[in-house]
Amino acid sequence: MDDGFLRDFEERAARRAVWRIRREAIEAELAVRRGVPNPVSTVVRAAMRAFRASALHGYFAARAVALDLTRLTFIFPDLPAAFDGYRILHLTDLHVDHLDGTAEATAAAIAGTEADLCVLTGDIRDSVHAPVAPVVERVGYVLGHVRAIDGMIGILGNHDSAAMVDPLEALGVRMLCNEVVHLTRGGQQIHVTGLDDVHKFHTEAAHVTLDTAPDGFGIALVHSPEIADRAAARHNLYLTGHTHGGQICLPGGRPLITGLKRHRELVSGLWRHGDMLGYTNRGTGATVLPLRVNCPGEVALITLKRGPGPAAC
Repeated sequence: MDDGFLRDFEERAARRAVWRIRREAIEAELAVRRGVPNPVSTVVRAAMRAFRASALHGYFAARAVALDLTRLTFIFPDLPAAFDGYRILHLTDLHVDHLDGTAEATAAAIAGTEADLCVLTGDIRDSVHAPVAPVVERVGYVLGHVRAIDGMIGILGNHDSAAMVDPLEALGVRMLCNEVVHLTRGGQQIHVTGLDDVHKFHTEAAHVTLDTAPDGFGIALVHSPEIADRAAARHNLYLTGHTHGGQICLPGGRPLITGLKRHRELVSGLWRHGDMLGYTNRGTGATVLPLRVNCPGEVALITLKRGPGPAAC
């Protein structure tokens, strides 16, 4: 085995071990807070129980798993020519353990879709403290329908736990926990930066990872758009989710709640920050209430093109 490869492997393993210790400590702290009675959460849980028992549950649940396949083209002047036409299947906010039928609907939405890379930008599960095995079984069913030449890259969301990383990697997903990987075609490269969740699990390591990303064309995978300004200095494209597009919106898609602490204007769809383009995917799943109103779920197929820009269509 090459000494350089072994050294890189050992360094990555050491960084991953440090990340895991810090992540699990935050999870434990949040679990303690979760056990403290909270009037808001008590009301929300009561509303969930009432809704699930109502006659409206079946109707809205069926609408919640009616997913769109959104096709987008992003144009960049500095995209390496070897990646002209590169297709990225973007999945986010699956919440496969929240609403029955979500995994099956997601699999159906992507069935037959050919891509070069599949990216998962977090919140694969809904309950961060529930057993991992049932979630892995459901997400494994979804990923069995992915057709991506360069495989799958994933990150964690605020509903995911550190315990998800190893099972997802066993399913073939390269998980990035404040890490960078390179994709190579025709002797040319682009880099993909993947952060741990920055909504509930933000640490300075996220900033360091963004700030030290390599030169050249870069894609940032971040569960939430809340750190878009920091990513824009060294990345061309930012793929994110977390917001569900609002999930419950007024007619016309205006969200009642964004779920964001900052950059609330980036709640859904296409956007631009400086020279960096971004897309906030509405996701395939639902959380809290098992419904969507004026905000259908989606999977996105993004094609990268070389040309005058940056622009999107």
